[in-house]
Amino acid sequence: MLFFYFLCFLTLSFISGQSETCTKDNCLLPSCQCPTNNGNPTSFDLIDLPQFVLLTFVGNLNTNVLDSIRSIFHSFHRNPNKCPISTTFFIHDVHTEYCLVQRLFDNHHEIAMTVSSNKCPLTNCYQENSWRRWTNKDWQREIKEQRINIVDKGQIHSSHIKGFRAPHLQIDGHQHFELLEKYHFHYDSSMLFKSNNFMWPFTMDYPFDHQACINCYNWTKPFEALWQFPLHEWTYPNSNISCRTLSDSSCLPADQTPTTDIYYDFLMHNFQRHSSLTVGRRSPFIIQLDLSWLAQNKKVRLQALLRFIQHLLTSPDHRYVYFVSIEKALEWFKYPRPLNELKDFWAFTCGDKTYEYDADCSNIDTDSTEEEKNNLNAQHLKSNNISNKTHSENVDRQAEKLFRSNIALHALWISIVLIVSVVIYDKYFTTK
Repeated sequence: MLFFYFLCFLTLSFISGQSETCTKDNCLLPSCQCPTNNGNPTSFDLIDLPQFVLLTFVGNLNTNVLDSIRSIFHSFHRNPNKCPISTTFFIHDVHTEYCLVQRLFDNHHEIAMTVSSNKCPLTNCYQENSWRRWTNKDWQREIKEQRINIVDKGQIHSSHIKGFRAPHLQIDGHQHFELLEKYHFHYDSSMLFKSNNFMWPFTMDYPFDHQACINCYNWTKPFEALWQFPLHEWTYPNSNISCRTLSDSSCLPADQTPTTDIYYDFLMHNFQRHSSLTVGRRSPFIIQLDLSWLAQNKKVRLQALLRFIQHLLTSPDHRYVYFVSIEKALEWFKYPRPLNELKDFWAFTCGDKTYEYDADCSNIDTDSTEEEKNNLNAQHLKSNNISNKTHSENVDRQAEKLFRSNIALHALWISIVLIVSVVIYDKYFTTK
């Protein structure tokens, strides 16, 4: 019997040993991507790679920022395939107008989420008198509540809620990743990497260089098929100072009042750090924008962003740049296509739909009965039938895990070894 236990131990050790290092043999698309630092994980030449600019918004989503949203997503702003640009909104519940959330979703933007309260789980950043570090129950309550808010108030089916960002980029070990796995999220975008480590999106199946990550504390547990869209520190031209986001003024010249030109140079400099054939790089450029910050000084901040977008979309030298949501970019990372095939790539295509951002919520009664809400939800899902059909055609994640990792093959040979072991034990070691 000892021989039997020893054999099982060797078998399990062999399998667990295989999972320590990520390689092209044990990590295959579309459900697994090895972490790649300052490199190109695809088989394409750099010149055949699209350059993704992924605008992401957090903050109070309401009609106070509607003018900024209209300006950014003007119908003139179109990708090289002639489709309107799109973005990802990470929604919390504070001062959020869900009629606008639904309108943005109808206009083919991605609605992702952060926690309901938008409070800080690790530090008392709002000077709350009763603040305490979040427990797993706190994380679960906050994530569950906001999913319900988007489904019930925003009338968006839960299958469309694919992405998550930790509040204020405060990652607490495995806490929220375990819940993302539980609720079947497709990706997270919370990890912040140092300014000289340009990480491509990767899955969290295998370990990566934690020293390059600024906020990845005590992260060791793998989460299969959960993608990570990493953020990166920003730098200002001719400066060694780095900062977390575009809204972090610590990177900007201290002796100058921020102007449109300064913010534009800030954006272009960091874009070029992600996109430079000279240094052999075209890594996705994720911009985290706070809606309230953007709306506070529109004459400077918003104009700089609009100038940046217009330059990249109209310049003949940048016909490889695509402004898309993380949800759409994720389909490309799962099923990469060279640049010359993107005009017909299904995830980036668009119909003849007219895009409209005038959010008229006057006909929505907040005291509607449950039956009326259900009817509105049914009508909404029916109107988005094509979108639902597209998502229902995604490859089954469990099947991807099964065959991607060759678990069926391992189970077969382990079964054979166990049967042979039992026969040998029964024949030679049992007492007659």
